[in-house]
Amino acid sequence: VAHDANSALVVAVTGGPELSETVPPGELRQGPVKIVIADHSLPELRVVAEQFRRAHRVLRPIAVHCVTRAALVLALAAWEETGSIPGDRIEHAAVTPLDLAAAIADLGITVVTQPAFLAARGDTYLRDVEPDDQADLYRCASLRDAGIDVGGSTDAPFGPDDPWIAVRAAVDRRSPLGVSVGLDRGLEPATALDLFLAPLDRPGGPARQVRVGGPADLCLLDVPKREVLSDSSSRHVAVTIADGVEAFSR
Repeated sequence: VAHDANSALVVAVTGGPELSETVPPGELRQGPVKIVIADHSLPELRVVAEQFRRAHRVLRPIAVHCVTRAALVLALAAWEETGSIPGDRIEHAAVTPLDLAAAIADLGITVVTQPAFLAARGDTYLRDVEPDDQADLYRCASLRDAGIDVGGSTDAPFGPDDPWIAVRAAVDRRSPLGVSVGLDRGLEPATALDLFLAPLDRPGGPARQVRVGGPADLCLLDVPKREVLSDSSSRHVAVTIADGVEAFSR
């Protein structure tokens, strides 16, 4: 959700290339072309590359669903063949080996990831994910170190719909039983919060700012921000205002 130049509330909708041929109604906006690389049946490289080309031909960026190492390698191979355009992104990047980070950065691709899955499913990952992949689960800090723009997402309803859970998980990277997950270090609390404050059309970009004349999208806290950053929790949210309208109050 974001605002246009006239401060009207808008929603970006992902979909196939066919969406480019329609004018979204009302306050809907065309988002990137969503491409799912199915982990249970990986497509051929030529098929993925043609999907990328088809989206780029109509000047729409792509959002590629990548959960496994194999899916990520396939997506990067397709990007190497077709090239990238501004706005292309990887969604999830659940398993990202460090030796692939440079390729992501060189292509200028953004990563939109969900650290809250560590807090919600970390113990399951430690039990079921291949040992060679566990070190690379839901990286944030090391991707930023590599020069990659990293944005945050809840992936609700599949992940926890409370973004403050994701903020905390990006910092402490602990499972429900309190076990550290993966080898990545945690983010600084302010940096973790910024994952969720970028503009809709530029995830991982600079955080939006409160300014005179801007849209009234505000989260009012019951304690100073520095205290919330040391104890990230939605219980500190007193009032939420969306486009000047009170959406939540406690």
